[in-house]
Amino acid sequence: MTRRELYNRVWTTVAPLYDHPEPVAIAERVCADVYGFDRFEMTLFPNVEVEGFDAERFAAILQQLSEGRPVQYVVGHTEFCDLRFAVREGVLIPRPETEELVHKIVAEWGGKGATNDVNGGSRSLRIMDIGTGSGAIAVSLAKMIEGARVTAVDVSSAALTIASENATSNGVDVEFVGADIFRFAPPAESLDVVVSNPPYIPESERATMGVNVTRYEPSLALFVPDHSPIVFYERIADVAREALVEGGGIYFEVHETYASEVAECLAERGFVEVQITEDFFSKPRIVSGRKA
Repeated sequence: MTRRELYNRVWTTVAPLYDHPEPVAIAERVCADVYGFDRFEMTLFPNVEVEGFDAERFAAILQQLSEGRPVQYVVGHTEFCDLRFAVREGVLIPRPETEELVHKIVAEWGGKGATNDVNGGSRSLRIMDIGTGSGAIAVSLAKMIEGARVTAVDVSSAALTIASENATSNGVDVEFVGADIFRFAPPAESLDVVVSNPPYIPESERATMGVNVTRYEPSLALFVPDHSPIVFYERIADVAREALVEGGGIYFEVHETYASEVAECLAERGFVEVQITEDFFSKPRIVSGRKA
């Protein structure tokens, strides 16, 4: 099979399932990650036979894609903050907008991998990622803020297994804790940063979402009851209020509809410098604040 033929087969398989330009991105990812050629190489040499092509394996890939299985699960990994993360059923696939959350924290805390304690000595910056999933936020922060001590919390043992793999493969040391945030006591050591991308999609939106999300990605990490859409933010803010040092930062990724409610939640709990930050689509997707 030639490069052009393989690309076209993938594209025609997924085109009925997704809006443009997603089928193009999926076809390009399969070509690059599974068969080792990119769009530029295909354009220059479209009739070159695909090296090591196996018809049975290719048929299995097409079958998975035709059923709506996310291409990231099919190839087994994705990229986030210029790092590679293993992903499979059991963890959410990290989204590009979450990178903006990481970059905001790095911009504000990146030079503070070691901070001064109350006695004038030096200690590591302490960061906690609540609801870590694949570990994308925690691992990226550990990689990008030298000297930081990062703890990652999740209720899912499957997610913690994958997150631990990602910490190892990216060469960082992250402490992983299995815990339900609603039964989670603030840590004994004070924290400088609390960050979370918790479940925030109301159940009523499930019917409008693609099967690539609803059938394969973990509902536990996605959906919240319509009657209490910011319940996770409220609980995490309570934990952060107890755990953060004075001046410590709290950072959330949020549903654009509830950004103002989350900001009010922080203000009501005494956080100051509460900000709503828009993403690259000009949607309010990050809420942050400082402990007074």
